[in-house]
Amino acid sequence: SLRGIAVACSRTWLWIFRHPHSHSPLVSISTMASLCVSKMSTLSLSSKASASMSGRPAVMAARPVAAAARSGAVGTTCSLSKLMDKVDAQSMKEDVMEFKVGHDVVVGVVVKEGNKSRVQPYQGVIIAQHKAGLNSTVTVRKIVQGVGVERTFPIHSPLCTFKPVVGAGTPVVRRAKLYYLRELKGKSARLKIKY
Repeated sequence: SLRGIAVACSRTWLWIFRHPHSHSPLVSISTMASLCVSKMSTLSLSSKASASMSGRPAVMAARPVAAAARSGAVGTTCSLSKLMDKVDAQSMKEDVMEFKVGHDVVVGVVVKEGNKSRVQPYQGVIIAQHKAGLNSTVTVRKIVQGVGVERTFPIHSPLCTFKPVVGAGTPVVRRAKLYYLRELKGKSARLKIKY
């Protein structure tokens, strides 16, 4: 429906305003507005045309038009999900390392202090990975003075860089989330290494 498209367009604009510090330029707001207006006008014209042909009011004729829009039968160039995918693709990194749960990784976090900025390294074990396109995240755990510290980093953020720690072997992991490490201490919290 037109209301659903308006809500989707407003969510797209909110997403653009919430991600101003992307490392690559996003689609401009004027372009997004013109796409949303053209999509709404296409649906409104098609609903009016179908209403005039059937002799019914436009409200009753909008139902099949909305169903046709969901199925892709209406003459629209692309759906909003495809449009969001294109916007996300411009902000995603291309040179991202391969993340595997259980492997050690060094995360370089850009920290701004006044007018200066520095890179703060954070080394730990990947205990979880959330795959969601541009919103993909990695949870890294390390032990600091006997206390476990976990941080979640967005993979495609321009403020984070990832480098693998090259070790003598590969850790043996049989699950996707290593949350059981939270209950272990000392040598029992170490992962088995396969050489």
